[in-house]
Amino acid sequence: MNDTEVRRASVEDAADLAAVYRSAYRENRDLGFPAKAESATGEEVAGWIREYRVFVATVDGAVVGGVRLETPDDGPATVGRLGVHEDWKGAGIGTRLLDRAEGAARERGHDELRLTTPEEHPYLPGFYQRRGYEERGPYPLEYRDYDEMLMAKRLR
Repeated sequence: MNDTEVRRASVEDAADLAAVYRSAYRENRDLGFPAKAESATGEEVAGWIREYRVFVATVDGAVVGGVRLETPDDGPATVGRLGVHEDWKGAGIGTRLLDRAEGAARERGHDELRLTTPEEHPYLPGFYQRRGYEERGPYPLEYRDYDEMLMAKRLR
């Protein structure tokens, strides 16, 4: 692989990361799982970067993926908005981003990391299961035509 780096996102990455999300989540829409991230704007992503721990993957300096980590003091750590540009899917970028998010949650004292994913998606539940995430139950979405499942992984 080329020179790949995973680092904490800065507000200067917001427009590039929004473009990555629009690319990455287009496939989900085509599969019948539309998500808000598909229409993310640079301004929205900048807000996420300010509010949460967001990590980006870069290849030769270009942003090719991202993930958002929420680590509240009084609740479970959650990961979301994992996305890899369509040109880089299958290159291990998502794995590296998830590794970084898991490590950051662990460093912040969390014993478990949670996420949601469409339960009928053809490969995402399996991707997370291979990484040690277990299904915890349904996560109904009132505003979508599909439901998601809650998954969690013990970090310690």
